[in-house]
Parts: sequence; C-alpha cells; structure tokens
Amino acid sequence: MPMERNRGEQKGGAWVALAGLGPLLVFSNGLSIGLALGISFLVVHSAAAASALLLPARFGRARIFAFAAVGAAIAASLCASIIRLLDPFLFESAYGRIFIIAFTLPVCRACIMPETIADRERGVENVVRGLAYALVVAVTGAVREFIASGTVSVNYSGASTALLPIAAQPAGAFILIGLCAAGFNAVMRAAKGSER
Repeated sequence: MPMERNRGEQKGGAWVALAGLGPLLVFSNGLSIGLALGISFLVVHSAAAASALLLPARFGRARIFAFAAVGAAIAASLCASIIRLLDPFLFESAYGRIFIIAFTLPVCRACIMPETIADRERGVENVVRGLAYALVVAVTGAVREFIASGTVSVNYSGASTALLPIAAQPAGAFILIGLCAAGFNAVMRAAKGSER
C-alpha cells in the first residue's frame, strides 16, 4: 500500500512543484530578474537539500528540517548580498522576491531528511531537480519578456515594440503556465494514444 501512495505522489509531484514555484514564476517577468531568481533558487534549494542530507540522523526529523530551513534562509540572504554587489538596480527590483525562495514548496521539500539509505544515495537527483526548477524560472522570465516587448536582453533598454503587454503582468504568468500545462497534457495524451 505505501508503494502505491508513493507512485501517486511522484506522478503529481511535478504539478505540485510547479504550483509551488508559482510566486517565482509570477515575479519572473524579464530575463535579468528571471536569471537572478533562478540562480538564487538553485543556491537556496541546494543549500537546503545538502543540509538535510548531511546532518546526522540522530538530530531527528524536526531539528533537521529546522536547520535546513535556516540554512536556506541564510543562502537566500547571501544571494541577495551578492546581487546587491553585482547590480544595485537589479537588487532593488529583486530584493523582496529573493527571500520568498526559502519558503517555496520545492525548497521546503528539500529540507526534509531522506528516510532510507536508498533515498540518501539519490541525493544528486534533488540537486538536478533544483537545477531544472531554476531553468524553468529563468526561461519563464525570458519568454514573458519576449512576448511582452518583442526582445530579450539582460540589460533592459526599453521596449521597442509591445507585442502583448499583459505578458509582463502577473496575469501573463498564469496565462503562460496554463498554456504550457495544456500543451504538456495534449502531448502526453497524444503519446499515450500512439502507444495503444
């Protein structure tokens, strides 16, 4: 019975993680902010996963979760400091958004201690998962900027032409997420239909 529950969790896990990334996808409305949030997410997620993996099991699940969550918050603070040193204007637009990263669902899941030795041995998968989520955040920012202004640039020089300005607004993020989810479901149904 537990095996069936785990398969169900894994099947819907990608959609739950995408919903957990919702705040970052909404805030990622350009390539530069998307890169800043994506790289910060990767650092914070990796810090949380490494803390949960490397702390001794004798600490207990609750303490390990707390230490990993504190480690994630410290990593978010360090990312914000580095962004402030590199680009003060980007820091001003990303400051409040970076600290949300430590409280997203994928980071909270990474703070949970692996239950078995087999789960501990698959710790690299957690880092790869974090890299994939970071890429999703960065690509979403680039796509939203392209749809909204017709160009993609790390240095914002003003929109040359407005294709679909709503893409830069929070509603544009939800529209893009919905279109991607519908496209993914259509591809999966077509693939299942071709197997029969």
